[in-house]
Amino acid sequence: METRKLYYEDCHLRCFTAQVLGCEQTVKGYEVILDATAFYPEGGGQAADTGTLNGVAVLDTREREESVVHFCEAALEAGSSVEGIIDWERRFDLMQNHSGEHILSGVICAKYGCDNVGFHMGKEMITIDLNTKIPEEDLAWLEEKANEAIWNNAPVGIRYPSKEELDALEYRSKKELEGQVRIVNVGEYDCCACCGTHVKLAGEVGQIKIISAQNYKGGTRLELLCGKRALQDFRKKNDVSAQAGQLLSVPAEKVDGAVKNLLAERDELIQTLNQLKWKYFNLKTEQVAEGTENILFFGEGMNSKDMTHFADLLLKKGAKRTAVFSPSGDGFAFVLLSSEKDGREFTDAMKEPFACKGGGKPDAVQGRVTGAKKDIQAFFEERGFLVEE
Repeated sequence: METRKLYYEDCHLRCFTAQVLGCEQTVKGYEVILDATAFYPEGGGQAADTGTLNGVAVLDTREREESVVHFCEAALEAGSSVEGIIDWERRFDLMQNHSGEHILSGVICAKYGCDNVGFHMGKEMITIDLNTKIPEEDLAWLEEKANEAIWNNAPVGIRYPSKEELDALEYRSKKELEGQVRIVNVGEYDCCACCGTHVKLAGEVGQIKIISAQNYKGGTRLELLCGKRALQDFRKKNDVSAQAGQLLSVPAEKVDGAVKNLLAERDELIQTLNQLKWKYFNLKTEQVAEGTENILFFGEGMNSKDMTHFADLLLKKGAKRTAVFSPSGDGFAFVLLSSEKDGREFTDAMKEPFACKGGGKPDAVQGRVTGAKKDIQAFFEERGFLVEE
């Protein structure tokens, strides 16, 4: 059963009437075939349309040979006439982003003589994979050149050239093509083989925005947003910038400078805090009685570097084993240094009562435990440790 593809006759068609040629119940619901449809089936990197047929939800659309299969929530009687309504907001979003991707890819491939070797239109972002490395300093120019097509409202043309015409035509394609080829061109900016739906004029794309660029398999992967998605992204980032400006008491356009100043102040405070902490460690070390061999210490706000430094100071004081604990999450992080015996015996012994996770070398182990402070103290006191706080 062949389905007339109305989405190729008019990509902007939102409503249509058609006759049900067949309806079959499957594990996925009801597979409905119409004599004509404006529902675009998944293909060419573009997601399938959704919508309704006589009020029945169309959840997915796929092409099967010459037919377009609509996956519906309920049955539709064969031979009946139905009204199809496309989820236009979804369709137009896909058209904006698909056409925007064509424009940007065309601009890039023309400049670098490269190929678009991958394209994915996700729910939130579009990715393009190109087999060349794009210099970071070129991104702004590429983005502006692509948006120039929108500002010029370049026409988007669809044609089906003969084999002879196709052979003489320069166009982009990710694979070798057979049979009738559908060519989509956007003014002077792109000419590409494509089976997807597109806007009629580049102005409908609204905006093309490159979000990120990264090295990928020897080339470049770009993430971009077009149309309403780009506008929503701008609104979100603008709101965040404005809120940051309010918190920092500066205009939004000066947030970067205020953040740099804030980070510099933070670094100075961290340096001062570290100096004070290490003075405190030296003071606590001096207070430990001479001849104390095993020392257990609990301290607040200590990272692994702090704990290791303090434990090492205690060893230099004359201790043979030092265990330093500090609250972390729902338990404690610890460092245990030993100048004589294998410190790993403690991590093994703490596994069962304190769910200890950690390890290291005989003279230095670290990890995490859960449990009450008093129980940990009792554990070490039983093993001859003096508790210091």
